[in-house]
Amino acid sequence: MTVLVTGVRGRVGGAVWRGLREAGVAVRAASGAPETAGAPAGEPPVRLDLGEPGGFAPALDGVRKVFLYARADTAGSFARQALAAGVEHVVLFSSLAIDEDGAEDNPIARLHQGAEDALRASGPAWTFLRAGALASNALQWAEGIRAGRGVRVAYPDTYSEPVHEDDVAEVAVRALLGDAHRGEVLRITGPESLSARRQAELIAAAAGVPVPVERVGRAEHRASLTGSLPEPIVDFLLDFQRKRDGLPGSPLPDTERVLGRGAAPFAQWAREHAAAFR
Repeated sequence: MTVLVTGVRGRVGGAVWRGLREAGVAVRAASGAPETAGAPAGEPPVRLDLGEPGGFAPALDGVRKVFLYARADTAGSFARQALAAGVEHVVLFSSLAIDEDGAEDNPIARLHQGAEDALRASGPAWTFLRAGALASNALQWAEGIRAGRGVRVAYPDTYSEPVHEDDVAEVAVRALLGDAHRGEVLRITGPESLSARRQAELIAAAAGVPVPVERVGRAEHRASLTGSLPEPIVDFLLDFQRKRDGLPGSPLPDTERVLGRGAAPFAQWAREHAAAFR
């Protein structure tokens, strides 16, 4: 059995690739820019741009399972070509944004919902991994912390349930290795609801550096994000943070249920990535 892993340059995709290799599974790494993706274990990734359906067939040849990043506009073509190639199971990296109120107006939710709908309609068996906020999102603060500016955000008391990217990947690997989770929607969060302020405190403790937290205006925070994210995504993220300002949420049980252990706390993630903040 060969498993195709898309997005191997990503933190989750790369961890899925490593987990499958460690399990002794034949893995085909794929990237839209294989020349910059590195050559895992000496095997260059195949070129697979999820925006170019004409390149799907060569990457899918001989593949039986796929770890897929979401791309709504071409997901239908991918699903049909995967089915024609003999793919039996696709694990889609989706988003918990689908479950939020107002998801129909949410660009992140629409992207992932479109990919899910396409796989349901015309693809092989599927598992949807609806992940919440990744702990690695905190790396967006790293430059400011290293420069001594700390964390400057519009909603320092907004809450999320950050999940370690390795836990997301391990859930994906479990789903790919067996059949137990076919047809399931797995909702993946970390084990605790934390404010941005508390995450900054845990980073400070792990890295041994001061991490001041400053509330700034929404316009300033928005301007700091629009250089790396599309404006509709930025506006959604800030609206979501405003709604969760001062409101802890409830971690969901699927991570622990699938892994048979507790999910990694944010403090562990911060210790593992402490060097990025020094």
